[in-house]
Amino acid sequence: MSRPRPLASAATPERLPPAPGQGLAARLRRRRLALGLRLGAPDVLAVIERVKRERLSYLDRASLVDLALAVRALEREGLEGELIEAGCALGGSALVMAAAKAPGRAFAVYDTFETIPPPSAADGADVLERYSEIRDGRASGIGGDPYYGYQGDLRPPVAARFAAFGLPLEANAVRLIKGLYEDQLHPQGPVALAHIDCDWYDSVRVCLERIVPWLVPGGRLIFDDYDHWSGGRQAVDDFFRGRDGFRFERHSRLQVRREA
Repeated sequence: MSRPRPLASAATPERLPPAPGQGLAARLRRRRLALGLRLGAPDVLAVIERVKRERLSYLDRASLVDLALAVRALEREGLEGELIEAGCALGGSALVMAAAKAPGRAFAVYDTFETIPPPSAADGADVLERYSEIRDGRASGIGGDPYYGYQGDLRPPVAARFAAFGLPLEANAVRLIKGLYEDQLHPQGPVALAHIDCDWYDSVRVCLERIVPWLVPGGRLIFDDYDHWSGGRQAVDDFFRGRDGFRFERHSRLQVRREA
């Protein structure tokens, strides 16, 4: 099953600007920025193409490029802090982040590394329908592949993919942390960027409550599912309602930057 179409009735925060144009100027700007991802080793664009070719991420190429550019930007700006990904699945977006970051920057990847936990009453009908497909064994994966949540413990194959991509975990300061977010996600120092890809309301809310207190000025949160699942969107809206000091930006995915 591919990603659902963006939610037409998304109630975005008032400070969220409209999505940028997808015309020629926008495409040329992204292409110009993306060329910088070929500089140095590894070639991040080559990693992105391999991730898509091997069907390791639901994100489209533009979203993976934007994710890599955000990581490169924090390296260029010299922001302190670790990277976090909450929701790894097959490891595709984590591989892109690892390729884009400095090898010595800590990167913590959190996931159950098995099937997704059930949603709660805070989630909408779209989420409940999707979860019923997963629970009943009717879900399919990327490009018709088996759904990753039916494959058992995903941590060993994800670790093997890092090595196969020339990004071994230890040498690149990457930790794969298995378990529920409420049990395992406890940052202990500054966070420069977090990619939050955990779909349901409770999971996104836990991530925000645990990560945001550690997010450095200039640091970013990137929300994979804001325009796709009602629960994840509602968790973001609820958390940031009435909070100052954050700038909402539209890229391929919603990004929230902590202002100085």
